[in-house]
Amino acid sequence: MKNKRYGNGLFTRRDVLGTLVGVIGLATLAGCGNSNRSREKKSAAKSTSTACTVTPEGEIGPYFVDDSNSGFNRSNILANIDGTNIQSGIPLELTIYIINAENACRPMADVQVDIWHCNANGVYSDIDSEKTAGLTWLRGYQLSDSDGKLVFNTIIPGWYQGRTTHIHLRICSIFNESTSPFDSSNTTQLFFPQTTIDVINTTVAPYKTKGANTTTNADDQVFSPQTGGKTVLPLSGNNTNGYSSSITISLPVAN
Repeated sequence: MKNKRYGNGLFTRRDVLGTLVGVIGLATLAGCGNSNRSREKKSAAKSTSTACTVTPEGEIGPYFVDDSNSGFNRSNILANIDGTNIQSGIPLELTIYIINAENACRPMADVQVDIWHCNANGVYSDIDSEKTAGLTWLRGYQLSDSDGKLVFNTIIPGWYQGRTTHIHLRICSIFNESTSPFDSSNTTQLFFPQTTIDVINTTVAPYKTKGANTTTNADDQVFSPQTGGKTVLPLSGNNTNGYSSSITISLPVAN
């Protein structure tokens, strides 16, 4: 079996599953159980996509955690749920639209979208191996509104060994309400333009502490092999004032 890199070390997929065995008892509490079944807006809505090709699936990875605490339902994910440990970095306002590729690209309401990613130093919250157990920064979920829209306020992620810069999404809808922490059938990953993250990693604090990432988008295990490079975020803004980005997720995700 080919080795894959997760977190800050090298593990096989079997190793990753082994480390997650203790989490499976939380599966009925995690993720999709927080949302109502998604609804589609029946009235005409503004166009959210010029094409309606389903969004490609990207693996869930080992860092999803139980989000049953109601505090995870939030737009601003910069800090722990209690407001402590605000993470520093370049601000990112991420707008996501959810549409139904099987029903004329209609917006889908009440779809739960979980988001999680590492901080500027490449570390995830609430992970024992990262020495962040109990912390909840850079994690949260939102329910899409009647236009299929939801917004997260966060930062540009950093990087860790073996992966390019990325953000994880989990989308719970009428197409898939899986609560298993091993199931990637309703997950994908978002990426950033290579030139932008190259500059950030080498010139902007606190990212430049780690320097350039040796794993580029082209080398990443998910970017091309799984998502085909189709989930790169278009960015508007700059490294001083921050960025905004908007992306449409067309369901159901396809493997």
